[in-house]
Amino acid sequence: MRFYILVFFIISGFLPANEIIAQQSDYKSYFENSGEMYFSISIDDPAIIPKLSHLISIDNFYESTIYAYANKAEFQSFLALGLSWTILPKPSETGERPKMLDVDEVREINSWDVYPTYEAYLAMVNQFALDFPDICQVFSIGQSTEGRELMMIKISDSVDHREAEPQFLYTGTIHGDELLGYILLLRLADYLLNNYYTNPEIANLVNSTEIWINPLANPDGTFAGGNNTVWGSTRYNANNIDLNRNYPDPENGPHPDGNDWQPETLLFMQLAEENNFVMSANTHGGAEVINYPWDTWSRLAADDSWWQFVSREYADTVHVYAPTTYLDGFVNGITNGYAWYTVNGGRQDYMNYFHHCREVTMELSNTKKLQTTLLDVHWNYNYRSLINYIRQVNYGISGKVTVLETGEPLVATVFIDGHDFDNSYIISDEENGFYQRLLEAGTYNLTFSADGYEPVTISGVEVSRYNNVNLDVGLSAGELHAEFSANSTSVSANSFIDFSDQSTGAPVSWSWQFPGATPDFSVVQYPANVFYEIPGSYNVSLTVTNSKGEQSTLVKKNYIQVSAEYLISNQNITVANGLFYDTGGESGNYQDDEDFTMSIYPAFNESKIMIEFLEFHIESNSSCNYDWFRVYDGASVLDPILGTWCGDDSPGSIIATNSDGVLTVKFHSDYSVNLSGWKASIKCICNQELSLDDGWGGVSLFVNPVDPFFENIFAGVMEQLVIIIGEEGMYWPAENINTLNTWNSTGAYIIKMSQASILAIDGGIESARTLNFLAGWNYFPVLCNKPLMADELAYDLNGSLVLIKEIAGVNTYWPEMGIFTLQGLQPGNAYLLLLLDDRTYIFPDFE
Repeated sequence: MRFYILVFFIISGFLPANEIIAQQSDYKSYFENSGEMYFSISIDDPAIIPKLSHLISIDNFYESTIYAYANKAEFQSFLALGLSWTILPKPSETGERPKMLDVDEVREINSWDVYPTYEAYLAMVNQFALDFPDICQVFSIGQSTEGRELMMIKISDSVDHREAEPQFLYTGTIHGDELLGYILLLRLADYLLNNYYTNPEIANLVNSTEIWINPLANPDGTFAGGNNTVWGSTRYNANNIDLNRNYPDPENGPHPDGNDWQPETLLFMQLAEENNFVMSANTHGGAEVINYPWDTWSRLAADDSWWQFVSREYADTVHVYAPTTYLDGFVNGITNGYAWYTVNGGRQDYMNYFHHCREVTMELSNTKKLQTTLLDVHWNYNYRSLINYIRQVNYGISGKVTVLETGEPLVATVFIDGHDFDNSYIISDEENGFYQRLLEAGTYNLTFSADGYEPVTISGVEVSRYNNVNLDVGLSAGELHAEFSANSTSVSANSFIDFSDQSTGAPVSWSWQFPGATPDFSVVQYPANVFYEIPGSYNVSLTVTNSKGEQSTLVKKNYIQVSAEYLISNQNITVANGLFYDTGGESGNYQDDEDFTMSIYPAFNESKIMIEFLEFHIESNSSCNYDWFRVYDGASVLDPILGTWCGDDSPGSIIATNSDGVLTVKFHSDYSVNLSGWKASIKCICNQELSLDDGWGGVSLFVNPVDPFFENIFAGVMEQLVIIIGEEGMYWPAENINTLNTWNSTGAYIIKMSQASILAIDGGIESARTLNFLAGWNYFPVLCNKPLMADELAYDLNGSLVLIKEIAGVNTYWPEMGIFTLQGLQPGNAYLLLLLDDRTYIFPDFE
């Protein structure tokens, strides 16, 4: 915040020193009369800002001073930091009481040097619809916490129905005391409507765009002092919650502020869900800058160059019409959000990440409650930029995605190869199949995909600034082919999994089988909450049928791996394999003030514990002084430290090197900020030695290789290896063919060697592994470290076994024909089983 803002605070009346001291000594009494406090904080190290952002609502940061708001609970958490702070007068209660426009004066308004009362506001927006019924609709999307209307102005030449054109959204004053946006957006709607029939540029904009304007996103905050005044307006809503910290966050989960979604938040989330906004902005005050994504993390957006371009255009246009001191800070009027200060739960990142909509935050006045004589001035500074920003929604690449055979619109994903990440892809709308991809100048390759249809890639699309490339795409159903995925294939016991159909060929019906789960079947396209209770490996199958009655079936053997669950605690555990979590488990956060030490012992002799971190997200600090995770190579914290980690800096894979194979972990969390923690797999690692004969043979592993890539597993015998063949493909080094890629831990393979060799492989041990087999022929690996007797296997399969034979040999166990040349199934080898019906087999425990 610039120096003249501080001057403004001084001349508009800081609290007397004795009153500040009194309030600092008894902040609780302050909150008896107010739901939120505005205050400044002195800091020595900006590295503390991310922690503060989790505790309070940061408003601005300048040099070594932070300006912030807090409700009582937030302020109590903040006090634990021991920082120096000073209560400041609320921005809405400084200076002169503002001039208000009453409802009776709406029709006679001839200047915009007033703030409308709540009733006047309703009358004004409703009058828009009455005056311009052909191009304007006005409606409420719902009620605020205290029952005020969240009004929306929709402007379009086809206002009654959706056209194949981009949707654009402006919302104002989500912080109720940042008042300029309230007036600017009201006046913008008035300007667009009154100039539509006389200004060709405005007519073209309205004819090509569906424009939505919500001038007041937090009416309870704006009219906290009563419906007839904005004096006493508040940043927070009526529940004393900052609405711009209340949205789901890409990094910090669905409730980053720890609060339930507020009524206002839910209504805007529903609005975004029901529409397909291409571009949007929300207005703020307290600074002067165009703030572009991301706010929540430091990495830049996929479209960072485009963001800088459109933000630069806004600021540069303002500079032509405004004094040199307006919108001149940061990088001459623009900033990356995180580079300013991090925000969690903001509307900007929510729209960008979860709805693929390009939204910025427009900070348009250092003073939150401008004198009414300055409102017209700021309109003149900004209105051209506000219009130019809307125009940008029509540039880039646009078109319709339809069914090639019928022309019906498709909801499709539009992904730019080598460019998109962090959900920067877009989705075509349901009504028309329309999409609009906003892009900086360049050459792009676009892939269009939709459930049930074959994807199409169009390469070399040239994009230039201020132009639009029309690109209509038809997707063909193609041949019927079953395919699916799951939101997770490795879970702890008592977990739920969601499945997604990815089949092509336009299927019209789906039949899922989930043996061992609840439910064990489904006929919907996207089964959700399939429950897996018991550790093991589970098949999943999908049969899809098209309108002609043709079918395709896909079975993914042992697709779901269910493991025992271990949460960190103060105890020693002995583990064969499992999933290891913080105290929040799979879906929750760890808590504040935790200190746990756990030693993890291997369940098998001559094995070592390996911890492989699949997810890791704890509070960040450059010195890992807040929350941290530490690993020791041994059975206590007196053993050598292998490392200390925090933030998103994952420990990766850690293997014990001590003779007992033990790892000890220690976790500490401080008094504030609890995040999603970690998810890790724990395995016992041992060495399996394979004896590979000259010529053709079979191979399987009872260990799951630490390094699963074929070229690395067989690096030691690469000169002798000829080829490996499995159910999924082959690895043929001499011909540079590798369609297998990684080792299937439950797979059996055919191998050919040019000479006999010995190969040692380090891998994880899984005891009592469960495999599911189908009626007919099956590849059979030996997933235990002792031989399986053929007659015992036949007994365990309960009359279903017809025969067993070596996968690349002649020895056979075939009771019906009296052939018993195969007596035992050896670890490291692979076999074929012929079964009469589906069967599940549990391998013996590892010894």
